Amino acid sequence: MIEDEITIQNKLEFFHIVFAEEFDSIFSADIICCEECVDEFIKYWPGVYINDQDFQTYSIQISSLYSMMRFSDFKTEDEFNQFSSGLVCPRCNQKLRGIIYPYNMPFNVPYGFKQLVGEIAKIAYETPFLLLTHPFALEVFQEITNISQTIDPEILSDAVYRARIFNNEIVYTAADFFTPPKEKVAEGRYNHAGKQVLYLSEEPEACFHELRSPQEGVMIANIRIKKPIKVLDLTMQAHESNIINLIRWSSLMSSPNEGEGWHKPHYVFTRFIADCAKAAGFHAIKYPSVRFDEGMNLALISYSEHTNDFQVDEIFLFNDSNTKIEILKQRLMESLSSEFIKW
Repeated sequence: MIEDEITIQNKLEFFHIVFAEEFDSIFSADIICCEECVDEFIKYWPGVYINDQDFQTYSIQISSLYSMMRFSDFKTEDEFNQFSSGLVCPRCNQKLRGIIYPYNMPFNVPYGFKQLVGEIAKIAYETPFLLLTHPFALEVFQEITNISQTIDPEILSDAVYRARIFNNEIVYTAADFFTPPKEKVAEGRYNHAGKQVLYLSEEPEACFHELRSPQEGVMIANIRIKKPIKVLDLTMQAHESNIINLIRWSSLMSSPNEGEGWHKPHYVFTRFIADCAKAAGFHAIKYPSVRFDEGMNLALISYSEHTNDFQVDEIFLFNDSNTKIEILKQRLMESLSSEFIKW
């Protein structure tokens, strides 16, 4: 009986070794999430879920691994299922069951980053003016300062867009699309209360989704900034900086949770980034939308310096029928209708 137990244990250990080697050879993943911990992973790395389709679409049933691995050469599928029932998730140590999510982070994640995020969140909430006392926050400031030295101000080649939820009782003018008076400015992603920042998008549809896709549609202004501005680009393609990537993908920047009313605790670190950028000589910050995965936004953090530098070329209505998916559906229906008529 004891010998049988030892034999089973040896087989199980051998199975685990082979499984790990096979899994690494197929996926080369540095992150593996299971159904028990994937939500927590997304909490700390929302940028991964929002912006990387590999993570959104690539998950795999544990049972389907049998046909992908060499086990089929010397184990039956029933034996594979029996032994795999004892596997545990390397991330949360819970038993693996159902679906797993293999993923490769596109940058280096420092050891203990989860704890680091917690420390920064605590300082940012309790004593935000002391953020620079944290080593990582200081690294962020230094990195933004270094990036500033490599970038010159430029005139934006394309127009940008700003929206207001449509109200048919209002006759819209250019003035309706600029920031309200300082005393009416609430906390935002890149501004403190009372600080005027002009939030813009690079395309109309991003504006629509940023305002939560209202049924009544939005009025959008096509705006050109006539003078050169220096832009801190926090999009995925912009920099190879590991620090910028950590900010870009983690909950430090990408959380869609905005809080309620004037208090937006999830924006404390992004406001810190805006302060660093302003101190380093940047006029604007380019960042990915958290509501429209194709969208890029621009926060003009030096708004008060550019109030005379805007040109509004057009004001137009945009609603759900103008979105790319609806236009695609309409074209498909027209194409099918045309083919039906020919037939």
